[in-house]
Amino acid sequence: MRAIVATVLCGVLLGVGLGVGIGKFKSNYRFWTPQMEVNSTVKAATAAVANAASTADACVDCQRGPRVEVVETSFDFGILEKNAANEKGEHPFKIKNVGDETLTLANGGKGCFCTDFEISHKSLRPGETATVLFKWDAARSGGVFNQGVRVLTNDPQTPEVDFAVRGLYTAPIVCEPNEISFQNASATTETTRSFRLFGFEHNDDGTPFPLEILGVEVADSARLEFQIEKADLAELTDKERSHNLFSNTTNLFKGVATLKPGTPQGAFQEIVRVRTNSPKTPVLEIVVGGQVAGNTVRLSGRRYDDKGTGYLTLDSVSSRETTEEKLRLTIFDKIPTNAETVRVKSVRPAWLEVEFAYPPEELQKSAAPVRMVDATVRVPAGSPQGAFMGPSKEQLGEIVFAVGETPETTQEIVLPVRFAVGP
Repeated sequence: MRAIVATVLCGVLLGVGLGVGIGKFKSNYRFWTPQMEVNSTVKAATAAVANAASTADACVDCQRGPRVEVVETSFDFGILEKNAANEKGEHPFKIKNVGDETLTLANGGKGCFCTDFEISHKSLRPGETATVLFKWDAARSGGVFNQGVRVLTNDPQTPEVDFAVRGLYTAPIVCEPNEISFQNASATTETTRSFRLFGFEHNDDGTPFPLEILGVEVADSARLEFQIEKADLAELTDKERSHNLFSNTTNLFKGVATLKPGTPQGAFQEIVRVRTNSPKTPVLEIVVGGQVAGNTVRLSGRRYDDKGTGYLTLDSVSSRETTEEKLRLTIFDKIPTNAETVRVKSVRPAWLEVEFAYPPEELQKSAAPVRMVDATVRVPAGSPQGAFMGPSKEQLGEIVFAVGETPETTQEIVLPVRFAVGP
């Protein structure tokens, strides 16, 4: 009897346990339906979007503020035969704002008067792109061309971006160097510079063209003298013989340019015309320029290039407001500094203004024998719009200072001024 009761009791307990287990299983188990798979896909997609958003947020965190992205900063136009059709060119560069704040762009200058550039948009919202159109004019260049421009930005990591264009112009005649420079030449002694002319022409049958120099035209022969003579091709160096341009030389000339004593102090520029028997280049123009240093007067100033061109560069100014720039004339002489001894002989254009400030005589005596005069160069408001940027001397602004007590001792200082007046 006891065995029967125990067996029944075990059966009851086992049934209760099995029932509870089956109930538990039923409460957790759901039969598969298509909606279950859709829900699973949605959940996976939602998780992927969340992960992508998280990644994007992390990327944005890396690009806070205005940020510059530039893929290309230089362009090589290769080898071009120099002629009127291709001596001018242009190439677009791109700047993109990959930051999350507005990116601003500004003109940071250029390396040569033969180049210019335009910025399509000066302000870029996040994701926007601007075009920097680089333009060049190689009318007076031959051989290697390598010039650059600069764009300024408000990106603290990339405050400036330099773009460069390079290439090689072949021409019937090339002057090397392509501009003869007399930097820091003396006003009292003779200064010379050497140069060479390379000819590359051939006759129709492929033989070298017999190039001849027929004459040289110098605007101011009393100040500048040119001598050119035929040279032997054997004088080419090994490096020149391996050069992809100079290795094709068919005629070689060597020359000497002489700057004579008495040239006014300051910057100067001349265009020398070399006449030849070449049907392709009957006249070769050579730029001759530089800066003549005097023994008694030195110019200095924030925007005065005393180590290079000798120009005062104001860049772009507005006709709506007055623009001023200060210079200092340091005079290494004992002459008194006043309106009679330090003066302006001429200005170009005529509305360009110059105002002197003369330190007190007591201060001048304490600094003797050095004398100082401050000059303010002014483009007044209301000035007519126009460009005075060169390249020729007549296309630049100009101030001619005169320093001295008598006509015999007066020294002239020529100061070219580069600027453009806009609205």
